[in-house]
Amino acid sequence: MSTSRGIEANCGEKTAKRGKHVNLEAIKFDDDLEMSVFIPEQHDSIRLVLSDGLALADEVMANDYKEKIVHMLGSSAYWYELAEKRIFSELSMMGQLMAIYLLSEQTSSDCIFGLLFRVDAEVEHGRGMKISLEEMTIIDYGDADKAFC
Repeated sequence: MSTSRGIEANCGEKTAKRGKHVNLEAIKFDDDLEMSVFIPEQHDSIRLVLSDGLALADEVMANDYKEKIVHMLGSSAYWYELAEKRIFSELSMMGQLMAIYLLSEQTSSDCIFGLLFRVDAEVEHGRGMKISLEEMTIIDYGDADKAFC
């Protein structure tokens, strides 16, 4: 099974097509260090954000790092379910994924990423978490700022 199964990257224009694979060439961040992506678990596009606190924000992104992004997006069935269960265990409701924050430098062995959810019960604060792709575990959870701080 391909790690990019069912993923579509959209760099600026929304398209109705689903199931197109993200490839390394599709990973292009705009001037705000963002791009739009789709995962099968959610109908709407999601912002993929490169943290401006990383040295990577000022570097050329290596193909190895792009491969980590493709793998992370391709693993969405696992981490999305993990995130939904965590939110549901606290609030007895699901959230809507709004953004994925890339939090690891290119040189890091693990890919740490943050998920920012809009939750009706906590509209003002939302919910955020950090996930280790290597361990596939939530390493921090709380208000929305946990996704990017």
